[in-house]
Amino acid sequence: MIQPAHPTEEQFARFRSRSLAPLELLEVSDHIAACGECRGRLFEEEHAAAQLRSLRAELSTHLEYEQIAAAAEGSVPPGVERHLADCATCRAEVEDLRQFGRDLKSTPRAPIQMPARKVSWRLPVAAAAAIVLVAAGVGFRYLHSPAPHTEVAATKPAEPPLSADQNAAVAMAMDTHRLERSPILDRVISRRGVLLGAPSATGTFDLIAPLGTAVIADRPVFRWSPFSGASHYVVAIFDENFNQVSASPPVTATEWQPDRPLPRGRIYIWQVSATVGRKTVNAPVPPAPEARFQVVPPEVAAQVESARREHPANHLLLAVLCAKAGALDDAAVELDGLAASDPAAAASLRQSLAGMRQR
Repeated sequence: MIQPAHPTEEQFARFRSRSLAPLELLEVSDHIAACGECRGRLFEEEHAAAQLRSLRAELSTHLEYEQIAAAAEGSVPPGVERHLADCATCRAEVEDLRQFGRDLKSTPRAPIQMPARKVSWRLPVAAAAAIVLVAAGVGFRYLHSPAPHTEVAATKPAEPPLSADQNAAVAMAMDTHRLERSPILDRVISRRGVLLGAPSATGTFDLIAPLGTAVIADRPVFRWSPFSGASHYVVAIFDENFNQVSASPPVTATEWQPDRPLPRGRIYIWQVSATVGRKTVNAPVPPAPEARFQVVPPEVAAQVESARREHPANHLLLAVLCAKAGALDDAAVELDGLAASDPAAAASLRQSLAGMRQR
């Protein structure tokens, strides 16, 4: 069985600092809980960091050499005096230097070896050596560990963090189990409408999508159910004043995509005509409502497309953004993706999405 890719170095760093997006934080946490190798890696790195913190703390608890020398010469500031009263190590350092000075005065011609610095002189060197050894040990462990039989996660570019607005929107959706409803839905969801053409005496067929929604793409795919006996279909697209803006050639399939993009930010109405012998059957027909949709404005499309590029696997974020734009079908696709990792959240948000289709 192919195991999921291990977190990248950046994901590990952001996991420790808790700066990952909420969903990604849960995903990395679940992975570490299930992956012994990653748990060991996290422990090694945390242990190394703890050692470094301990060394730095030890360095900071003793006097600097200049303070030791000044104290040996009799210049003891109040803070240093308090430290010497409590620290036997530093008191011994001061006494060593004083004794060295007395030896110099008593035997000026005799070669006297400088006394070895006991603790605080050696601490910077020891700390540096320890830091190198800790880093080398951790690096050696992972450089010489067998390569996992998974896709190399390090080759995957790290996703940028979510913006404050994106984090807030995702958190709101998770807390309330609801998606934000766009006001544009009130203009594209219709119960009754004035349709072009008269009801067909031979029955009709159904339009499938886009219906009562906005769409992110400016060349949406139009889909409808088949009509028995139809030799071909023609799709016509109108603006809100019933001016035709686009039409398909005769097509035999039950879907069609315009060659040219539709202008963004506008609401459109569409119909399909099926040819059966010498007869034409239209859909929809009265009393069915108009088939309306909006192509989202450029700035909304740019926001969603940017999120898709930067966070292609963050289906929760993409569902939130699509729903906010009124793109219900696009949001439904993202919730299908979310169901693979969080079926409970996907189910509750699907209910919210279904409620949006009701006026």
